[in-house]
Amino acid sequence: EGGDPDLLAALKAVRLKLARERQVPAYVIFSDRTLIDMTALQPRNLDEFAQVNGVGAAKLKDFGKVFLAAIAAYAGG
Repeated sequence: EGGDPDLLAALKAVRLKLARERQVPAYVIFSDRTLIDMTALQPRNLDEFAQVNGVGAAKLKDFGKVFLAAIAAYAGG
């Protein structure tokens, strides 16, 4: 669906780690649809991250920096 499968796998790993830390199902962090949208958009900052489907103010605050770091690491920057 327009996303990089390797980046998607990396984002799913981040989501799983966060879910285990919080003792919640992975979908509570972000849905697969949201992760797919992240791989397609590859946001570089919090403003761009806020445009991802399924990212609201609370999730932006809680998870934005973590997922942006994972995307940046994957993209090599």
